[in-house]
Amino acid sequence: MLAPESATISEIQDAVATGALTRREVVARHLERIEAHNGAINGFVELRSDEVLAEADAADAAHGRTIAGPLDGVPFSVKDSYSVAGLRRTDGLPVNKDNVQDTDELTVRRLRDAGALILGHAAIPDLCIRWNTVSGLYGTTVNPRDRTRTAGGSSGGDAANVAAGFATVGIGGDLGGSIRVPASFCGVYGFRPGAGRVAEFNPNHVPEDGISHEVMCETGPLARSVRDIQITYDVIQGHHERDPASVPAGSRPTREPGRVAVLRHETGAVLDPVIERSLDHVAEILTAEGYVVEEQVLPDLSRAPDVWAQIIGTELIRDYLPVIGDKVIDSGRVHIEEMFGAYETGSDVSAYLAAWRERRALQDTLLAAMEDHPLVIAPVAGMPAPPLDFDHHIGREASVALLDRMRCVPWVNLFSLPGLALPNGIQIVGRRFAENEVLAAGFAAERHLPRVDIAPL
Repeated sequence: MLAPESATISEIQDAVATGALTRREVVARHLERIEAHNGAINGFVELRSDEVLAEADAADAAHGRTIAGPLDGVPFSVKDSYSVAGLRRTDGLPVNKDNVQDTDELTVRRLRDAGALILGHAAIPDLCIRWNTVSGLYGTTVNPRDRTRTAGGSSGGDAANVAAGFATVGIGGDLGGSIRVPASFCGVYGFRPGAGRVAEFNPNHVPEDGISHEVMCETGPLARSVRDIQITYDVIQGHHERDPASVPAGSRPTREPGRVAVLRHETGAVLDPVIERSLDHVAEILTAEGYVVEEQVLPDLSRAPDVWAQIIGTELIRDYLPVIGDKVIDSGRVHIEEMFGAYETGSDVSAYLAAWRERRALQDTLLAAMEDHPLVIAPVAGMPAPPLDFDHHIGREASVALLDRMRCVPWVNLFSLPGLALPNGIQIVGRRFAENEVLAAGFAAERHLPRVDIAPL
């Protein structure tokens, strides 16, 4: 049996079921690794060590070798922006450092009900608006596979924790690549379901997010295997009465391998050669698995990243920053101003609404193409994990150039689609409610990719 810190969900549960390990031993091994190495990585920013050990003891006493739920005995990392009872929910801001939560929010409760053992909160950047995890409260999170490189963002702490062997699975959120970017930078899998698939309800506060959050943001898992992604997704998905935008659990039936479109430069993305080679490799893998993979069958999507930046940028510049900008770390505030300031539509409401109308027209064009090609493979970022300071005070021109390298990311959010990031920097994207088709293609790709091992620390 593998060491528990590098094991999958099924391997951990097999070890518990055979008596090779107790749940307490699984948790203790993870906490020992965190204690030894988290100071250098900064993946976890808050731990509940005593509590989770007590919960593991209680589960061992109650269930022994019987596996009592799909996540029974599995150590989890949860993004700081999700409420966990007894932990702070800070959005990375020093002003929120005393914001201790009374109860779990819905996703965390669903995890616990399935037997998950919550280790603690993972690092995020201020306001979760950055492809780098740098926080005014918690500092910088580095990539466990190369500490001179970023872990990505905004779910960079969870990606780092999974890659480092600090947690089996992480829970993140994705408004503009915040699961898929750090997963690809840290060499793990990351899954963003389609909009509405994972209900959001937090009894600790009144919802304040706007329509763009409901349309473009979704909660999802990061893990070292597609099976662990699917197991976790099956637990957290589903409707809740307090989230009117959520939809019932379920998916389109999984079909035999079908037609797959390759998205390469249709968004105007600038791609490094190593990323293009990874895209070619995934195309070859899916072809070998029986899929029909075709290039140059998608429409022009060059406006999609700009429209995403117009909508999100206008909300950030015109709504968020005037209220909370002085609470955000300088490099984070300047990053928002430099990148999104180049796209925001100004104070004219009609220009903002025009961006939403353009979104709908672009979406219709893409979905027509996806009737013939229900799956799309594309890069996530246009480059491998960059240096830690890649977005620090770089100026507006360089910020726009950075978005050009990330243009294969936000179209997925703009159109509310599900997407699975592979450890090699490529993603598989499907139509609404086709999460099972995306994951089936992910299983096919995984059969040809190396097993994701934890980083040597």
